Amino acid sequence: MNILLLNSARKFIGEAAHCLALAREFSVRGHRVWLGVRSGFELEERAREEAHCTVIPFTFSGSFSPSSDARDVLALRRLIRTEAIDVVHCHRGKDHWLAAAALMFFPKPPPTVRTRHVVVPMATHVFNRWLLGRRTSRVIAVSKQAAAGLGPMCDLLGDRLRVIYSAADTQKFHPDQRSAACRAEMGVAANELLVGLVARLQNIKGQRQFLEAAALLAPRFPQTKFLVAGRGNDERIARLRQMAASAGIADRVIFVGWLDDVAAAIASLDVSVVASLGSEGSSRISYESMASGTALVATTVGCIPEITRDGETALLVLPADSTALAQAIGRLLENAELRADLAASALDYVRAHHSMGRWVNDTLAVYEEALGR
Repeated sequence: MNILLLNSARKFIGEAAHCLALAREFSVRGHRVWLGVRSGFELEERAREEAHCTVIPFTFSGSFSPSSDARDVLALRRLIRTEAIDVVHCHRGKDHWLAAAALMFFPKPPPTVRTRHVVVPMATHVFNRWLLGRRTSRVIAVSKQAAAGLGPMCDLLGDRLRVIYSAADTQKFHPDQRSAACRAEMGVAANELLVGLVARLQNIKGQRQFLEAAALLAPRFPQTKFLVAGRGNDERIARLRQMAASAGIADRVIFVGWLDDVAAAIASLDVSVVASLGSEGSSRISYESMASGTALVATTVGCIPEITRDGETALLVLPADSTALAQAIGRLLENAELRADLAASALDYVRAHHSMGRWVNDTLAVYEEALGR
């Protein structure tokens, strides 16, 4: 199958990683894959290194730009016609609209599939209704919460809407990635426990609540350190460092920006925390933590209640409740058996229900359905 994936993301966030993984897995299975990306941004660089497919840079202007949008539309038309593309799979609004424009007046246009990654409500104006109702063959939502964000559009789409949960790359994320060297490099002694939050540094990811929970836990668990890992601007990092210092836990908190080996870092945690206040349409970090055999504490936002089982594969707490977060983390710190049982159950669950093979098969099945095969 000739597959064109489009993703206009500027930042390398969950949906960019999702698209990159699809491109790689499709290519491994022998499909011909083109990945259209926003020129000059991280997804382009990483795709050229990892995707094993043809990477096509587009302008994908952030706002309406008649000249650059027209160039992108013409380039898409040429690519789709020249390479006999069978399916166009869009991942963001910008690339979806440009693909719709490029496919207008095709005598027999290939089907367009759109993946919805976010839980925020979609505007239901006439233009979006036209885009989804007339110019889109299938819509994939990465969770029921993401599907719910479509609102009345769900009725418009009917049986053309599918929920396909994301997956964990269990070849990359697995318990054997746990590394004493990684822990030592972060300053964690052999007799210490490590609790970590791995996420981009934004308020919605709950770093403040995580530090508040750490301050509550630090006196009870003197042999525990707390990791805050993720990229963010200098001002935000400085505020978080100041918060840790004001709480008297500066010597207990490890701040790391870019992780060279994120798989080793996640597997080397004793407890992984997802403290998000919202978002988490697909929660890549939850999948990766469970696949890594790391006990998970997470908030009940986005898809997290859908992809975990409270008390079985994770401990779930309400968002923005630092006390509840601390209590859940504390339960795991004081009970090694509970940590191990939770991690083992989560690992089995992810391997059984959220494997890369299942995810790719389900996505290809949507393509085949859209093609009428």
